Amino acid sequence: MNITLSSLLVFALCLSFSSPAFSAAGNPPWTERAVSENELLELENSNPDLDINTCREILSRLNIKEAFYIREDIRNGKKLKVPNDFRAYKEWTPLPVQLPASLNAPKFILIVKDIPFIGWYESGVLLKDSQACIGHAGQDTRAGFYRVELKDAEHVSRSYPNEYGKPAWMPFSLHIYEAVYIHAGNVFGARCSHGCIILPVDNAEKLFGWADVGTRVLVVESLGDFEREVRKGAAAGGPQVRAAK
Repeated sequence: MNITLSSLLVFALCLSFSSPAFSAAGNPPWTERAVSENELLELENSNPDLDINTCREILSRLNIKEAFYIREDIRNGKKLKVPNDFRAYKEWTPLPVQLPASLNAPKFILIVKDIPFIGWYESGVLLKDSQACIGHAGQDTRAGFYRVELKDAEHVSRSYPNEYGKPAWMPFSLHIYEAVYIHAGNVFGARCSHGCIILPVDNAEKLFGWADVGTRVLVVESLGDFEREVRKGAAAGGPQVRAAK
């Protein structure tokens, strides 16, 4: 399928976000600092909707780590991105919650590298999202249009070993190009893979069960860069952007 630059421009201009607003000075609505378990328990006591597990999950999403690593960082007094108001992050996503009609495929996966987050959409509406990690320097995840080429719940890597020198297990794998898959694994930072897009196990299992072979996948460097590139291409009357085969 071909996607014209004009269609992509509509996409860039029609993004809707549920992110907390930045202040007029441009300061983010979070502070980088240490946070204690006692502080989270006090939040829970003052607001039952913010139980300690919910607060850990908010920290997990904001810091691109699984809850296990967040608990470890809290115990070690490590600085984290901590919301100034946890309530603002209960329904937070950094991704667009609605795609324009031009991308209203029955199923669509969007991966934004600089966040990095992955979202899956039904008929243009965000169904679920997840923090994810992407390729580290030298093995970066490549931006582009792809499709889910195959699904393999018990995939084993033929390219990379695990910490014991055995072929790495990549459960709930969705193949998108070359040796790059979307799959479950340990998410302990924004860039922790050899190019694959890695999700926490629970989210990877949900995505695997939902996605079909042929589901369209779009990987972008950033939403801002995407919009600028589309604007430049539209102004130059550039060629069509083709979905990867």
